[in-house]
Amino acid sequence: MLDLNNVSYSDNGPRDFELIPDGTVVRAFIKLDGGDIELPEFGGGTYFKSSQSGAKWMPIELTIVGGSYDKRKVWQNIFVDGAKLDENGFSVAKRIGLETIKRMVDSHFSIAMKDDSPEAAQKRGSVNGVHMLSGMQICFKVGIEKGNNGYADKNKIKTVLTPDSKEFIAGDTTAVAPAATPMPQAVPAPSAPATTATAGVTPTWAR
Repeated sequence: MLDLNNVSYSDNGPRDFELIPDGTVVRAFIKLDGGDIELPEFGGGTYFKSSQSGAKWMPIELTIVGGSYDKRKVWQNIFVDGAKLDENGFSVAKRIGLETIKRMVDSHFSIAMKDDSPEAAQKRGSVNGVHMLSGMQICFKVGIEKGNNGYADKNKIKTVLTPDSKEFIAGDTTAVAPAATPMPQAVPAPSAPATTATAGVTPTWAR
């Protein structure tokens, strides 16, 4: 039996971490938190979640490596679908999500955003599904998301940085990510048929 009657609270007590200051540049490993649905055009595996509104997102965890905030974590939802459409009838959330994923791949491989060389194309084309993001190491600028409905403020990705940014921190992409619970084995899946909103559009990371 565990008797907690004689355990006293310390004066300091457990404290929440102070937020990482807005604008701080860090490197971090990506870990896919997993979800309950699969989106075949993003590869195999249940890495996404959805809401009744139709929004779909991929939850990820970032573990900072090195510097003053070594081993601190940042959690982020990368939205890849939503009801709002742009002037071409394409999901705004999906466009932003694909751009974010491409930035992550470019950051990991140290590819400048405007680099369209065969070498850059080969590296981008080697990513055949979002499952390959797990274990990648990226550079990003930390932001702060204001809390609401009783939730506290929290850190977020402000922007993913690539080598064309003066603030980009290069790193060792051969480094091994911290041990994590294995994710479901991803299996190649056929591309979903094009719809009116997505006709002719190939996910950026798959190009």
